[in-house]
Amino acid sequence: MTTSTPVETSTGKEARSDNASAVVEQPLRTYLDAVTQVRDQDLETAEDGTVRIRQGVAADRRVSIEDAEMRHGRKTRSKRFDGYKEHIARDLDLLVIVACSVTPANRPEEEGAAPIAEDIQHQGLRVVALHIDRAYVNSPVVDDVIREGGHVFSKPWGQRARSPDLFSKRDFKIDLRAKTITCSPGQVEAFEPGDTVEFDPDECGACPLRTKCTQAASGRGRTVSIAEDEALQSKFRKLQQTGPGRAVLRQRIPVEHALAHIAARKGHSARYIGARRNLFDLRRAAAIQNLESAQRLMQEDA
Repeated sequence: MTTSTPVETSTGKEARSDNASAVVEQPLRTYLDAVTQVRDQDLETAEDGTVRIRQGVAADRRVSIEDAEMRHGRKTRSKRFDGYKEHIARDLDLLVIVACSVTPANRPEEEGAAPIAEDIQHQGLRVVALHIDRAYVNSPVVDDVIREGGHVFSKPWGQRARSPDLFSKRDFKIDLRAKTITCSPGQVEAFEPGDTVEFDPDECGACPLRTKCTQAASGRGRTVSIAEDEALQSKFRKLQQTGPGRAVLRQRIPVEHALAHIAARKGHSARYIGARRNLFDLRRAAAIQNLESAQRLMQEDA
């Protein structure tokens, strides 16, 4: 008995020590991990072993200790914001919001389309005409709608030249069937969607229109980028060039109005920590807006 008592006492102390360690460490673990992540993304070790501020910005940089999902985003090159992006889908016939999604601010808009499409599918609805902002054009949802016989409408990306005095992309003839691009003097180059075409440097160097076409260094030809969805962008441009086509594109305006009403209702700042809670907040605001739309329709019919 005398030999077993110290063993039992020792075991009991070890158990109490483990429990005490768990009580101390677990509540702080989240904050310790956050501090470690911020340290690793903002500091780097030089070749001589000294620690210095990291040159450049770490990929997917964390911007908040409390909110692990919050990120930097940009409206333009000069206008930055922190938080999340809100995405909605609105039925343009009934004028109700049918689905929402929230993504970190640094993620491309196209990533917000997939969860919205899933919510629409779960409701037993089908998209026959998709009116979207051009930032969503690269989403797989666009391909799904077209594959199922639906129609997609969006403003096209611009074709402005790097300098006002230079030829723009619209001054080149692009044959999507033959997959060729032709410049004004007649030089022809083949391409595949997604390519950046460079015209023959020798022909460009001798071209009398070179100064109006490119500012490339000697020995380099004019380059033109062909988008992966160049055929779809061409369709959007043709639509924008006609009165009826522009009227179709203006049908998306109620979506912008809905976003403005939601921002006025809940503010421009995220009110919760994490994308999931902010998605709940967005859905709540959308539900209230739908109820107001229903009440307005009932009053109009009365």
